[in-house]
Amino acid sequence: MRANGASRDWRQKLDLAQEVESQSINSPLDQTQWTLHGRRNRIFVLVSGNGEIATGTDTQPIHAPILVWVPSGQPARLTLFAGSRGAWLAISDAALGQIALPGNIAEDVRHLALRPQLASPISREVGTRLSTLIATMEGELRDNLPGAQEMVRHQLAIVCILVWRSSDMVSAAPQPTPRNVVNNFLHLVDQQMRQHWSVADYARYLGVSAGRLTSAVQRATGQTPQRLIHSRLMAEARQMLENSGMQIAEVSLSLGFEDTAYFSRFFKRLNGKSPREYRKDFARNQIRQSGSFAAWP
Repeated sequence: MRANGASRDWRQKLDLAQEVESQSINSPLDQTQWTLHGRRNRIFVLVSGNGEIATGTDTQPIHAPILVWVPSGQPARLTLFAGSRGAWLAISDAALGQIALPGNIAEDVRHLALRPQLASPISREVGTRLSTLIATMEGELRDNLPGAQEMVRHQLAIVCILVWRSSDMVSAAPQPTPRNVVNNFLHLVDQQMRQHWSVADYARYLGVSAGRLTSAVQRATGQTPQRLIHSRLMAEARQMLENSGMQIAEVSLSLGFEDTAYFSRFFKRLNGKSPREYRKDFARNQIRQSGSFAAWP
């Protein structure tokens, strides 16, 4: 995916350090107030304590555990009283639009993002999970270690799913059609194949059973999900062997195989020759074709 990733991913990845802010709220001794101007979407998770939120002339009390969602474009003022604990997250519309979510959840989240949820009760367990996720993002964005951006992208997806679960849209959410299941699966394979997810992992993320995923994919493509995953991995491996100077071990590692010998056996089982043999044969064919073209009048 390195060589032609740009052609498949039409959206340029944003610098999340510029698009996302997060912070824990740890038992302030005094009353704390936020004036929200509506430039970004805001999530406040209150695990313990009380406060109030004001929009226009309306002021509403809030009592933990509770979730507050203020969409971009909606000015508001949030006040938390002494002893409150939780976390807040600010995210731009552009970053929110790039979060990788299954089709039906993505559609619901788009609708949720347009309307405020000023006092959505949540369980204490969900509140704690959301606060932990937001605190993790805070640390990742602050420390900016290798892989921090991808870590934050995954955490944002989980936050969105938890917010969606806590909304009034879950019970009404329709089951995705087989076509949507297949399209979302193929998109997800391109994103996660290097993580070597199992078919059950893909099904769980897509919100369907492994049996339903297998049936939908086989009917649409004539192949099992596992075979499609392996085919995508091998297509990526062949492209790297053909078009890059990477060592076999580097190709192996970039595709998520920590053991180069295992990768070579895996490649040979699916392609009939080892990675080294495949690269040599490809180079010979290129030279042969180049020579034949040169001989043309």
